[in-house]
Amino acid sequence: MKILTFTLILTLACGKARISNADKPLSVPGEKTYALAGKIVGRDASENSLTIDHEAIPGFMEAMTMDYIVRGAKVDALPPNGTAITATLHVTGDKGIWITGLRAGDAAHRPPQAPAAQPPAASR
Repeated sequence: MKILTFTLILTLACGKARISNADKPLSVPGEKTYALAGKIVGRDASENSLTIDHEAIPGFMEAMTMDYIVRGAKVDALPPNGTAITATLHVTGDKGIWITGLRAGDAAHRPPQAPAAQPPAASR
């Protein structure tokens, strides 16, 4: 009984164990997702985050450089700084912003966009 009491007190005193960002759920109900393309310019292994210089994200934000929490992977195992990447950006109102599915590759490796429709030629 003394061991159980001590364990309970120790657990309460230490608080909830911290969950690594890499181990948090990849997605949550109510989130919005966006395609992100950019270049890794830095990383913080203690926060499991990357600093990414990214292109504009249509419908969400302008091109900029900012830090993103990474879920589903450890940043130490990801491509080196300077690598062009694509990823999925997850956004929620209350749980923040993070990325998943990071892959090395730049715009040249993405499928080509369909050409814009051309207006009909004027008749003579």
